[in-house]
Amino acid sequence: MSKYLNVFVQEQFESGGELKSNYTKVGVAYPHDKGEGFNLKITPGLSVSGDLVVFPPRESEDS
Repeated sequence: MSKYLNVFVQEQFESGGELKSNYTKVGVAYPHDKGEGFNLKITPGLSVSGDLVVFPPRESEDS
């Protein structure tokens, strides 16, 4: 697993009669150093609500 995971808010919208999703990055999640779980760091100044989605970084971000 990578050293961190990107955290996004997912917003769904309709375009041309099709349901689509837009993802806005709101922070990162790091594996917790004392066992299972994650530490979540939200970008300062953001107000976040709704469902959060977590993805591993793209290869270009991982280095």
